[in-house]
Amino acid sequence: MLERVKAIVFFVAVGLVAGIFVYRQATNTGDPGVINIGQKAPDFTVKDESGRHIKLSDFRGKVVFLNLWGTWCDSCVKEMPEIQELYQRFKGRPFEMLEVSVDNDWPEIHQFYKEHNFALPTYLDPGHQVANLYKVAKFPETFLIDGNGNVVKHTWFEHWADPRVVAKVETLVKQLEPKQQDASD
Repeated sequence: MLERVKAIVFFVAVGLVAGIFVYRQATNTGDPGVINIGQKAPDFTVKDESGRHIKLSDFRGKVVFLNLWGTWCDSCVKEMPEIQELYQRFKGRPFEMLEVSVDNDWPEIHQFYKEHNFALPTYLDPGHQVANLYKVAKFPETFLIDGNGNVVKHTWFEHWADPRVVAKVETLVKQLEPKQQDASD
């Protein structure tokens, strides 16, 4: 009889532990500490070169391309020409590019852009406040944020000229553009 009670207690305990693991897995919304797809993008404030404050939430209603990078980062340098192309392609549409550099000073950015012939809207994050808020572990990391402020893509180094990637951005931007009225209306 004692052996039977021990067996029942054992199986109940194993069942409880398994149930806890299944519950935790089923209710898990992503890796702890990581900004996940579908999650609201954390708001932040950075300064542009003139000292003007820019908040992420100022761009609600636009697709936001948030790229965290550094001039010393080889992968960032490789990715930047395609980012420049993407910026030119969507300029003037409901699309905002925020290139947030973790470098310390503007002269570093100016020299980098001059050497590589880039012209992108850039902001500094020398204390890594934005990088820490977004739990950036490696550079470059990019967050594509929809018009409602939700993260729809989170990636490390991307080929931004890839037609599939461009099509995804195009779809997001088109959803925010006002409908063209027919000339016959």
